[in-house]
Parts: sequence; C-alpha cells; structure tokens
Amino acid sequence: MNQPYFRHIEQAAAAISNAAIRNALVSTIELHRTLDDVTRASVAAVRDNKDLSPAGKTKQSRDIIGSRAWEVIKIKMIARRLAECIEEKRAAMKLPEIEPTDSAGAALRSQARARLAGKSNQELRGLIQTMSPLFLTTILEAPELVGADAQTVNVARTHAIELAHPGMTAALEAERDAATLLVNVTNAMAQTYGELGELPNNIALDGFLNERVQDQRHLAADVERLINQS
Repeated sequence: MNQPYFRHIEQAAAAISNAAIRNALVSTIELHRTLDDVTRASVAAVRDNKDLSPAGKTKQSRDIIGSRAWEVIKIKMIARRLAECIEEKRAAMKLPEIEPTDSAGAALRSQARARLAGKSNQELRGLIQTMSPLFLTTILEAPELVGADAQTVNVARTHAIELAHPGMTAALEAERDAATLLVNVTNAMAQTYGELGELPNNIALDGFLNERVQDQRHLAADVERLINQS
C-alpha cells in the first residue's frame, strides 16, 4: 500500500454522512498505515536478522503483530456489525400494511397477480419502477405466486420503500455503499496484517487472531456500545 491509497480513502471517508462508518474508516486507515510503516519496519528487521532460523523469524514476526491482534479483531467486528445494521435498518422500514379483512383489496391484488403471471423475473424487474403500490404489494405479499425470485423481491421492496418514504432509498443505498467500502478497506488492512505474520489465507489469519485473543466478549460489547451511541 502507499500514501495515495490512504489519502483516497480518507477523502472518501470525509464525504460519508454516517458518523459510525466514517469514524470506522478513519480508524481502519490509521491502523493500516501503522502496520504498513512502523510494524513492517519491525518485521523487516527480524527477517534481516541472520542469527535467527526461519522458524525463529516467523515466531518473532508473529509476536510483533500479535500485540495488535485485538485492534484487528475489533475493526473487523465493527465493519461486520455496521454492514448488518444497514440491512437491519432497511428491513425495518415500514410499508403500508395489508388489511386482512379488506376483501376488495384482496380482489384487486388477485387481479394484479393475474396480470403479472407468466412474466419472467427480468420482465418484472423492468416493470417495477413504473408499478403502483398495488402491484408492488402483490409481489411482496406472495412472491412465489408470481414467480418472483429474491432479486426481484428486493427490487420491489426498494421501490415500495421509495414510494412510502421518498428519498429514503437513496439514503439507504449511500449507507450500504459506505458499509461496503468499510468492509473492503478492512479486508485490505487485514491482508497486510496477515502478510506481515506470514499467514497464508483468511483461515490462518482468523485462527491466529482467535488464538491471540481467546476471550473476545469485551471487544464485542465495546463494538455494540459504539454502534448504539452512533
């Protein structure tokens, strides 16, 4: 990694309105920069030590990065929970409820279902942006009756949210994009951490982190506290 990458992410973070994601991005870049500079220099000195065997160099390198294991674990937890929170927020968006005793409404949805029958998911997705709440409710009420797959249901719900809460779709998508960026930046940081410790893959990395910090309950509690305060 190099300074242009770090500056680019810092600039991207500054434009994010969600404070929790913005702060997490800044923290992740700060740790990544430290790993790429100070920690890498320490590991390089170990690897240049001709008095150490290959196994000894690996052990000392992992001892160096091990002191920061809790930071990596916490940042990974934050990235995962923030991504989950965005999806939970979207799932919790209230849409107009179906009145079970409304026979006239049920009849209208049945007619709408008949008009949608036989259309492919691609066709349904192409029509969703022009659909009325009636047709959207029909898809969401019983997607299997119109042959709607998960992607089509997601598109229908997104448009239904926009009709019920104008402007909310764009806000949710912006937060989802920001959360995705945080996950990617966290993965890049973790990759650097793993390379410094000669950990060949994510399984080895997670195993090393779990070995170094076996009880992670205090970290998980701290992450929840931070998210609830945001």
